[in-house]
Amino acid sequence: MAGGSMTITVPAYTMLPQVAQRVTCWAGGVGGADTRRVKIITVVPGPAAIQIPEEIFVAHGALALEPGGADILSGYVAGTNVTFSAVNGASAAQNPNTCAADPAQAPTISTIDMNVGGNPLAITLNYANFTGAGTVNITWGDGTSTLGAAESGASSHTYPYRPGTFVIRVADASVATDFVETTVFLP
Repeated sequence: MAGGSMTITVPAYTMLPQVAQRVTCWAGGVGGADTRRVKIITVVPGPAAIQIPEEIFVAHGALALEPGGADILSGYVAGTNVTFSAVNGASAAQNPNTCAADPAQAPTISTIDMNVGGNPLAITLNYANFTGAGTVNITWGDGTSTLGAAESGASSHTYPYRPGTFVIRVADASVATDFVETTVFLP
């Protein structure tokens, strides 16, 4: 390897923990030698970044920020410095102390449409639970929830105010530990 790196940027400090948890687990968990080489660069309350040295890419392989998500290291060219923006990305939280493997049953979030119908407070969340796993519970991050939503599909929500940072969680209704989270920002 030639000394390149991957920098994952997040638009606000509030989104950093969930992305950092995923990277920490990918790099070997808390206390791992490679984990100590990952740097967090932050400016509270503004943007933050996680910098990963190229030397650990080979040891750990593909890096996805969500279960079943795209590999953000795919197509990486040795010796280059690449920036990946996690704005409104669907990063799933993991406990970096245990780093359990992503369960096959974890729901996924495919897209979030913002400003739906010209309403800056309205979003549409497109999600899917593992086939045959059943309904999901969606927590919108503003104190409201949609319980027993369809196994997969689109769910709309209108936030009561802005600006704001909201953590959305889609959890399997029967196994609450199978979930994915993402953060949305309403300017």
